[in-house]
Amino acid sequence: MEFKNKYGRVVLERDHSIIIGHFHGNINANLVCQFSNSIFEHIKPFAGRPWAYISNSYTACAATPEAEEQFTHLAKQMMQSNCIASAYILGSSLVVNQMQRIMNNAGLMIDIKSRLFADLYQAKEHINEQFKLLTC
Repeated sequence: MEFKNKYGRVVLERDHSIIIGHFHGNINANLVCQFSNSIFEHIKPFAGRPWAYISNSYTACAATPEAEEQFTHLAKQMMQSNCIASAYILGSSLVVNQMQRIMNNAGLMIDIKSRLFADLYQAKEHINEQFKLLTC
C-alpha cells in the first residue's frame, strides 16, 4: 500500500507478523494519518497476537510538527495493540532525534539508538530474535 504527496511518500507492507513502513522525503500529517489507518487494517488478521514494526526511513528527511504529534499518538496505539518489538533504519541525526522525541512524548522507555540498524535485513534479524525470546 502506498501513500504520497509532492513532498513525501510512505509505502506499507506486511511480512508475516512484521509491519514495515518505508518513508521517503518529508512526512506531513496527512501521510501519517493514512499510514496509521492502514497499519490497523493490516494488523486485524493478527487478532491480538504479537506483532512487530520496522521503520525503514533511511531516505526520510523529517516529519512536520503536526506529523510528529500524530506519530506520538500512533506509537501509543501500537503498543496497546500488542506491538512487541520495533526496529528503525534512519538516515540522519535529525530523524533519529525526532524519533527519540516521539518515543519520549509517547511515554515509552525506548532508547532509539539501541534499535537502529543499517539495513532491512539487520532490522528483521533483530525482530525475529525478539519473537524467539517471546516463545521461550
